[in-house]
Amino acid sequence: MTSGKRLEALEAQLSELVHVVAESSRRVIELQSELREYRDRSNGSGPHFTALYGDFTDRFRGSTEEVTAKLTGYLPDVQRLVGADGVGVVDLGSGRGEWLTLLRDAGIPARGVDSNASFVGAGRGRGLDLVHGDAVEHLQSLPYDSVDMVTAFHLIEHLDVEAVLTLLAAARQALRPGGCVLVETPNPTNLRMGACDFYNDPTHRSPLPPALTEYLVSASGFCEVEVRPLHPSRSSDHSVIPSSSGCGIEELVTLTLFGPQDYAVLGYKVAPAHPE
Repeated sequence: MTSGKRLEALEAQLSELVHVVAESSRRVIELQSELREYRDRSNGSGPHFTALYGDFTDRFRGSTEEVTAKLTGYLPDVQRLVGADGVGVVDLGSGRGEWLTLLRDAGIPARGVDSNASFVGAGRGRGLDLVHGDAVEHLQSLPYDSVDMVTAFHLIEHLDVEAVLTLLAAARQALRPGGCVLVETPNPTNLRMGACDFYNDPTHRSPLPPALTEYLVSASGFCEVEVRPLHPSRSSDHSVIPSSSGCGIEELVTLTLFGPQDYAVLGYKVAPAHPE
């Protein structure tokens, strides 16, 4: 084969390869779009409800002031854990960004990740460090042993158990030894929450009992696991409680109907043992 024909053959092969690469890239983009749509459908949502989710959150999650007041109680944990040379806090499913705002105002380094582009855009507009993407993929992109704390408020109830375990494994990989994972979720031992209020959000999958979440965190390799009951109902309508004669029924009904509406589970990555 002459050098001219050899050159023509190579150019033809290169042109064909460029076409194949371009077609493969186009297909990857299509598959990513299909995957996002499938995840939305499997979570009970779609483009119409996704467009409403910001307004839905304002209606059912409470005002930013109310949410911020609830989150303030975690600041001592963060201040105890976050060091000068760490990444600080990575918050998963940051939503409206109350937690990131609280941390920023306290001078604590923090980054959030959320799959809702509207939340991310609004948060960035307020100067928050937010990434638009998947929580697990973001954790897996971080250096090992680099994060002081991973937080996820009202996220795991949107996931199936395999996804929860995958998320916990990714958090453990990213956390430094001694770092903490913190998840907060609705408390189904509060009967009003477990039987009714939980289902206000159609993207919720199923309630997670505290014992189950505690087990999943422990089984994922975390130690010193703690369960914290949170946010008892502020309802003043106790008319449904039957009167009793000291038999404990009133106390039981008060606890199961008006007790903690949420709970948190905290677990710590085992630090390496120091040599003797």
